[in-house]
Amino acid sequence: MAQNAYEYSSAAAQQAPLTQPRYHQRKAIKYKAAVWTKKERGLVIFVAAVVLSLMVGAVFTSMQITKATNSTTAIETKISNTKQNNDDLQTKIQDVTSKSNLDKVAKKYGMTLSDDSVRNINQ
Repeated sequence: MAQNAYEYSSAAAQQAPLTQPRYHQRKAIKYKAAVWTKKERGLVIFVAAVVLSLMVGAVFTSMQITKATNSTTAIETKISNTKQNNDDLQTKIQDVTSKSNLDKVAKKYGMTLSDDSVRNINQ
């Protein structure tokens, strides 16, 4: 009997406890990185090339617009200067061909105006 009691007590010690823990420990799930297919890689490369070409195109277009604006401004400045020179020359021509200037130049060189050689064609 003592032997049975010994087996009983050792079996009870080895047996699982009657109360179970209330929570279970969760194991961390490790995910593997997804493998890209050839189509996905090709699509990414294509989209990257398109975006890069659009960026380069935008910069190139901006540079061309700036260049055209500078060229237009330079030409407008030249036109303005030419118009101003033309106006100055027109004024000078009017001053030189005026009656008072012609009389002054004629006097300087000793010329006289004779009314006999003048014809009036407006009549």
